Amino acid sequence: MIELGADMATNDQPNASRRTFLAGTGSAIAVGAAVTLSSGTDALAQSATASLADLHGAAPTRYQDIGGVRLAYRRFGKEGAPPVVCLQHFAGTMNSADPIHTNRLAQERPVVLVDYRGVGRSEGQTPDSVRGLAADIIAFIRALGLSQVDVFGFSLGGFVAQQVALDSPSLLRRLLLVGTGPSGGEGMQEYTPQVTEIISRPNVTGDQRRQELFFAPSTTSQAAGRAWLARTTARQSDREPDPKPQAVQAQFAAITQWGRIPKERYAELKKITQRTLVVNGGQDIMVPTVNSFILQQQLPDARLNLFPDSGHGAHFQYPQEFAEAAARFLDAP
Repeated sequence: MIELGADMATNDQPNASRRTFLAGTGSAIAVGAAVTLSSGTDALAQSATASLADLHGAAPTRYQDIGGVRLAYRRFGKEGAPPVVCLQHFAGTMNSADPIHTNRLAQERPVVLVDYRGVGRSEGQTPDSVRGLAADIIAFIRALGLSQVDVFGFSLGGFVAQQVALDSPSLLRRLLLVGTGPSGGEGMQEYTPQVTEIISRPNVTGDQRRQELFFAPSTTSQAAGRAWLARTTARQSDREPDPKPQAVQAQFAAITQWGRIPKERYAELKKITQRTLVVNGGQDIMVPTVNSFILQQQLPDARLNLFPDSGHGAHFQYPQEFAEAAARFLDAP
């Protein structure tokens, strides 16, 4: 794993050589800052998470009204610290969360999983903009009576998390942005031919598509993908149904809009002052990895962790190591 501190932010735009490197990175980089490498099989991380209680699997689904519409959610973990609200990827539900992550974080804080409006068992029509999705999450956090939370956003969830930070900054303490990018980021205007081909393959299950889209082509990465799918299907009762076509179409429209390049590219990121941890794999084909570097450069207080031989779902491929890094980040004073 590669860790880059916020002190690396020097220029408003990443230069071409950095982009070229990040497109295929799998090794350490040094550009004026310290770099820390850590093993994906770190024994301490493995032992620290292996015996955790399965709070994730036992948490019941609840419902919270946000003004005539009920959102489905689950809350579990140790009370006292600021809760961490987890926001899912495109077409994802609470079922998609990795129990290794949530069970580890729940040892020290409440973990809140929530489905967007119109997704899973959440009621209503799914908004077709990131701002609309964020408005629901803001209303949900306030309806729970929470004054401040941390937000863990993966992919589309990372877009929503950034918008929440912009629209209601006082609600957010820290941000954990995984496999995501800024509005108008590099290569985010449309899917690459590689992604389009995977999405459009006939006679392929959703799980098979996710495995190819989220994980690198290597044998190790694909095996990690199968392990993640097994973990996320281990909970057999009280599961969320797959998103309906309206929800999928609305989320796709929101992603498309987010990818358009605005007049002042990345200007909004300077307004997000919360301490942030950005995480990705070195070979993300969904939201190109260079966008994680852009986030680290443009956000005022951001750190960057990159995992080798991994893609969009790097945190699923290295679940224990990621969970420990996330816990340290959220727990740090």
